[in-house]
Order: sequence, then structure tokens, then C-alpha cells
Amino acid sequence: MASAKASADWMTGFRDGMAALHWIEGRDYVIDLRYGNGIAQAGPNLAAELVASQPDLLLTGADEAVQQLSQRTKTIPIVFAIAHDPVGTGLAASLQRPGGNATGLTTLARDLWAKRLQLLKEAFPRVTHVVLLSDPADAGSVSQEKDAKEAAEVLKIRLSRIELRQAADIEAAFTRGAALGAQAYILATGFLFSSHVQAIVDRTIRARVPAFVGTTSFVEAGGLMSYSPSYPDNFRRAAAYVDKILKGEKPGDLPIEQPIKFELALNLKTAKAIGVKFPQSILLRADRVIE
Repeated sequence: MASAKASADWMTGFRDGMAALHWIEGRDYVIDLRYGNGIAQAGPNLAAELVASQPDLLLTGADEAVQQLSQRTKTIPIVFAIAHDPVGTGLAASLQRPGGNATGLTTLARDLWAKRLQLLKEAFPRVTHVVLLSDPADAGSVSQEKDAKEAAEVLKIRLSRIELRQAADIEAAFTRGAALGAQAYILATGFLFSSHVQAIVDRTIRARVPAFVGTTSFVEAGGLMSYSPSYPDNFRRAAAYVDKILKGEKPGDLPIEQPIKFELALNLKTAKAIGVKFPQSILLRADRVIE
């Protein structure tokens, strides 16, 4: 996990899911939580430590973490809750029958980016040039970049890409975006972004242009708008995989499922701060509005 703060709601969802299946933490199972705490380079070492501890099962989030774990074990079951493209990144042979030792839930990334850019264009019709911030070292972020480019082409939006490899790159990335004439920003999701939510959100506000950020947690921190699957709900549903695997089923035989709950979140306080207004059509469709 990126950090205790970033994943708190996710783990609450998972624990709720386990409780609904009559698993009692501390009696029936124990969670050994490990965090990268914003250091991307910590991932491989954490993966090695977890595998060496020989747990009954590994629960994680997105593609990069799953890859780091699967490179180190082909026998310990891995359940992921928010993989963006498990087939495209080689984590699974297919959604219906993943094979191997990993399974879980996806985020419907390709359809998600089409919807995000569509909502951005509907909210701010004059936007024609968008800058995508992504981390080239994160497998999930790379996959999202491809999906965002395809969606932008369909919507006739010019898409420029700027890399964010570490927290120290945040200021320079937005400075470059301004020089490129960015009319809006979209942010890929991944370890780096979830580890530095507040710093990234604060910089999007200073840019004073619309920014479509990754998840609801970004909007809660002050981001302008987001559209994504409910990550806590995905983690809640991941409990069903854990239940089945611990009762003897093989992860490779369990189909990878898609999210069923999505959230459009808007921050009206931030909109006012940067001098923009959401049209009524967007406001009426919002699942959460922060004022």
C-alpha cells in the first residue's frame, strides 16, 4: 500500500467485506500491513519481505504492486483490488480465467478514461489542450496513458504528456505544463500520485485551470473533480476472493471482476478558488459535492 492514510478507506472496505462473510479479524485472520510511504523504490523490497514471510495470501492494490509480488512467488495467492489492465500487463491470461496465482478486480481503465475526458469536455467545452501527468515507472500509469491517448483522439482533444517520477518533479511538471499552454490537467492514478495527494492537489489549484484528478480522495483533499470506481467498494468485494481462496479455491480459476460502483465527485470550493463554474448538467450527475 502507498501509505496508511491513503489506504485507510480501502482497508475499511476490506474489513467490512470480511465481516459480512463472518470472518473475525484477530480470531480468524490477521492482517500484516506494509506501506511504501511515498517511496517508489521501496516496492521491490517490500514485496520481497512479504513473500519471505510466507503469508497464506497477499492482498494489494494496482498493477505495479502485483507485478512486484508475482515476480517473487508463483505459489502464494495474490488478490488485487484495483488493477487497471491485468491482461495487458501480463498479470492474467484472460479476465475469465486468469491462470497463475493472481486474481481480483479491475478499474475498467479504458472506458474510465473515455468517460473522464467526456465529463471534462462537458464541464469545460472550451478546453482543447489537456496535459496528462503520469509515472513512466508505474505499470498501471503507463497503461492508463495509452487509454487516455485513445480517448483524447476520439474526442478531438490535444493531449500532451509530462512525466512525474518523484515528488521533487511536481513543481517542474506544472511549470512545464503552463509553458505548453495547458488548459486542463488529468492525472493518472498510481503509487506516486496516491502517496503525494496533497502536494499534487495544491499545485493543481495554483495552476488555476481545471484538473481532473484520480479518485474521490483527491477531491476530498481539494482537487476539482474526479470520476472513478469506488476503491473502498472494490476492496470490500476483494474479501470474497480471499474467502474463496482460503477455503481452497485456486486464484487462477476465479474470474477477474469489474467495478460496479462509480463516483463523480466535485469540489465547489476549489472551483470558486480557480474561477470556474460547473454546468448544471454536471452538478446534477455528481455523486458527491464538496462545498
